[in-house]
Amino acid sequence: MRAVNPSNCKGIDVSHWQGDINWNLVKNDGIYFSFIKATEGVDYEDPKFAKNLKAAKKAGVLVGGYHFCTPSSEEDALNEAKYFINVTNKNGGFRAFDLPPVIDIEKDNGLNREQISSIVRTWVETIKKETKVQPIIYSYKSFIKEYLDESLFDTPLWLAHYDIKQAPGLLGWKRWLFWQYTDKGQVKGINGAVDLNVFHSNLKELHLLCSP
Repeated sequence: MRAVNPSNCKGIDVSHWQGDINWNLVKNDGIYFSFIKATEGVDYEDPKFAKNLKAAKKAGVLVGGYHFCTPSSEEDALNEAKYFINVTNKNGGFRAFDLPPVIDIEKDNGLNREQISSIVRTWVETIKKETKVQPIIYSYKSFIKEYLDESLFDTPLWLAHYDIKQAPGLLGWKRWLFWQYTDKGQVKGINGAVDLNVFHSNLKELHLLCSP
């Protein structure tokens, strides 16, 4: 695993909790990309999703959308994926995203490793079939260790791990694609704290990851 490097592209992730964002100021503060919350469960659309998506793109920030998973069953995972697809489609479709779609999995809801892994796999495979793009899994070290099995190790990882200068090693994954290294970041154009992330490589590589 790799430590945060100044040459790595810096980004943020946001939801309605960040309020109204001045995306031009965000861009001018050195932010190259943002993952924007789109949906949660089977019936919640983030109220700032459409506005953030449009404004971030207009400012020249590369954008991706993420879904917050509320796991219960494979059938529910399929319905969550379909809901994410529907909300995305009404906001310009997956072509509106520059970056791959993300499943945010950090709640177990009393389920075990096999069940959680199956739910994540169902969501990832459903989205991949729909978009022809490989989705990304977002989670944190202790959850990954407890609930995500080897069937997911080929899916790119967005790792959440805070307050350290060196990213932790992970069983299974060879590297992180994105690293969320703090939830107390300060960025111009955003009032209050925001999650800060880095891409594992430089801007050229980030553009190669982007959709055509």
